[in-house]
Amino acid sequence: MRRPSRLFTRKVARIDPSRCRRCNLCVKSCPVGALKPPAVASSLCVGCGICTYSCPLGAISIHTVVSKGALAAVLLILLIAGGSLYLAVSTPSYYANEATTINFTTTLVTPTFTPINATMPTGEGAAGAGSGFG
Repeated sequence: MRRPSRLFTRKVARIDPSRCRRCNLCVKSCPVGALKPPAVASSLCVGCGICTYSCPLGAISIHTVVSKGALAAVLLILLIAGGSLYLAVSTPSYYANEATTINFTTTLVTPTFTPINATMPTGEGAAGAGSGFG
């Protein structure tokens, strides 16, 4: 069996309430104070397993649980991927109905500004001296 990644999972103690006699030996042995039989504060538990050795009835076991932060990250990634997929599928058909056609057969006239009293050079003055034109 493949071992789960520690990035997405963590170890947490779990107490079987039917076997627990509330002797509080586990409470005394827990280094972080995560136990209050028959409950375990999973947010405090570090999964060290010391409590499993201190329980004379074997009511405590260590389980691997999925980290809430990792679960939230995976759900966020799935939400973004789903939204992107929806946009990719729905956008082309939406814009195909709304697209305007472009007429490339029209001729464009570029307006130019010429002052009223301006003279246009012709011949050699227009082409430049020594150009051979004019």
